[in-house]
Amino acid sequence: MIPSFRPRLGSFSTFVLLLLTFSQLFTPSVADGYGMLGAGKWLYKPVCGHTCRRLIYNNPLLCDGDNATTHVHRRHLHGATNPPECFLKDAAFLRTMALCMANLCPRDNVPISVIEEYWESHLATGTVGDLSLRPVMSYQEALMYAHQDIEEVGASNVPYAIEGEPLNVTSLVRDEDLVQYYNAQTWFERIERDHGRNAIAIGVSSVFIPILFSLFRFLPTRPLWYSRLVATLEKPFAGHRHRNPTVADLGIMPTRGQALYILYLVLTQIFLAIFPLVFSLPNSIAPTRRDHFLVLVGDRTGALAMADFVALFLFSSRNNILLWITDWSHSTFLLLHRWIAYCLIIQVSMHSALLLASYYASHATESQKPYWIWGIVGTLAFVVLWPASILPVRKKAYEFFLIFHQVFSAIGLVATFFHIYKLYKYNWGYEIWAYIGGVIWFLDRFLRLLRMIATGYRTAVVTPVDPDSEYLKIEIDGVVAHGHVYLYFPTLTWRFWENHPYSILSTFSGTTPGGSKAPPPSSDPEEKRSSTSSVSELSSGSSSVLGRPKVTVLLRPMNGLTKVLATRLGQQKSLSIPIIVEGSYHANPAIRNLKSCSTLLCIAGGVGITPVISIIKSFEGVKARLAWGVRTEWLLRSVDDEIQDLVKRGVKVETRISGDTNGRLKVADLVKEELESGDGGDLGVVVCGPSAMADEVRMAIAEFGPKANRGLVFVDEAFSW
Repeated sequence: MIPSFRPRLGSFSTFVLLLLTFSQLFTPSVADGYGMLGAGKWLYKPVCGHTCRRLIYNNPLLCDGDNATTHVHRRHLHGATNPPECFLKDAAFLRTMALCMANLCPRDNVPISVIEEYWESHLATGTVGDLSLRPVMSYQEALMYAHQDIEEVGASNVPYAIEGEPLNVTSLVRDEDLVQYYNAQTWFERIERDHGRNAIAIGVSSVFIPILFSLFRFLPTRPLWYSRLVATLEKPFAGHRHRNPTVADLGIMPTRGQALYILYLVLTQIFLAIFPLVFSLPNSIAPTRRDHFLVLVGDRTGALAMADFVALFLFSSRNNILLWITDWSHSTFLLLHRWIAYCLIIQVSMHSALLLASYYASHATESQKPYWIWGIVGTLAFVVLWPASILPVRKKAYEFFLIFHQVFSAIGLVATFFHIYKLYKYNWGYEIWAYIGGVIWFLDRFLRLLRMIATGYRTAVVTPVDPDSEYLKIEIDGVVAHGHVYLYFPTLTWRFWENHPYSILSTFSGTTPGGSKAPPPSSDPEEKRSSTSSVSELSSGSSSVLGRPKVTVLLRPMNGLTKVLATRLGQQKSLSIPIIVEGSYHANPAIRNLKSCSTLLCIAGGVGITPVISIIKSFEGVKARLAWGVRTEWLLRSVDDEIQDLVKRGVKVETRISGDTNGRLKVADLVKEELESGDGGDLGVVVCGPSAMADEVRMAIAEFGPKANRGLVFVDEAFSW
């Protein structure tokens, strides 16, 4: 009897229509089924047919044909000793195959239709079917002739096929010879199916969890228990820093809510890389339990690493569709992007290390093959991205980080595709993961280009806000924008592709100065502290209708591009420079949740004032309070008109200048005071300022929010790393 096997532990898996759609678009129908293994494709159907062929395919046949090329991978057939046409017409091979299948297939209750389908498409090719290569006789005919041969020579005189020996007469196959091949084919079919399903579970769940948890915002009312829960989850997972880097400036501490997602991500990556753990001995592919583990976990970590492409590329995209359908911020997705990248790098490294150990005996031969070389290229590309992307590098050499990150990410993606293609062609659907990652990457860049074309090539006027040029103002005529934009300075340096994000406030031509209502703004936590406002100059013939729109950007020069801009300005009163605007974007969809609030408390620091002004104007009619801390009076003067406009709207405004006797803002007291006030309805707290200020407000939310008797909505617009 052929022994059976049982998995150690069952796995959970998810079937996803999206992946099947991609497979229909990109995967040629050259293999069995559509999609990928575990979701539309199968490996050995039926196992009995593949087992019989595996035992005798390498036996020399009495057949004239072209010399066959030999590339026999340990787990898949990529060629054989005999040319393909021999398998279609050699009588001894066909009759021996028919006898073997007639003996083995009934044990698995394989329908005759499945046997005949295999016979018509797989005898010449092995693993991958090809209906254009049909044998000269049907399965039933071959079986009939085989029985005639047995009758002619007598059952006791029929020889047994021996692997590797010439096959020139109809022969039988011993069960003991089939066992290791049957076990191997059945086991490998099972683990490959599990690889595919586990990978789909990773790829789908990592994207849909943000959608699932964002559905709470559609509740008819915001329950107090939910508000308290969210306030609790806003606290940093450890310590009191979130925006400020922790652990020797090497990373960002996630919030408790973000940590829950990261915990799920890490645990599922580990669990699904190992389970279900299946053993089946004896086995021609993996002779020992150690070999079983190396092959199973080695292959599965590679599949999971490719599944990570979905969230990896999506979460880092500026045009991330999840920013439209969830209330998670762009900064949250960027943080999760880094954690998914860590998982991918570890999975890739495990894949390479385990399979190197598995193939150590044949390393000299395997390492010369194209698939192996491309695998090394992909592994190295992903691994070197880690040290080149740590926070100190991003802060001190942001421009270097950008170009290095883009180039090596592309190399890793392309190398992954060729690693799969050189080994499997388009046979098993693994390349679909590379297609999905590439499509997301391409669409994001294409949409960026469309946004740049929409705004066109402009001229910016740069002027200093204060005598020491601690702050700069950039004015761009003819642009209407909201949220935030990315600015390119193509003539500032030879690196014309460099760009950086700036928050903006936009009013439009044709609205009255006191009645404009801009969409909610946002900021992107990338390279520098920045804010912008877009104002319009009054036309000479009207005192109430705004004229040509103008975007005004306020920034504090840091390292990199903004430092070059400040140097170029020098002691000049103004500088005209070409500029390209890419936008508009909204980095923090959570601003939409403020619509349920009856009161707004907005806390700003430095140039973070401008997004806050935009938010207050967007929710006109809501009781609002603004507390703003600035370093110099010059910055206060630069937005004085906007502040006075807020005062006219009934906003309570409090400003503090560093060095004043009043000292810095006591943000924790502000939050506590508003939460304990007798006002009904939910309180919205918005912070946009330096990292330390944002973290202080966050800790106040985590301390007072869970105990408050009113609902709380927290929006962190801080421009930190």
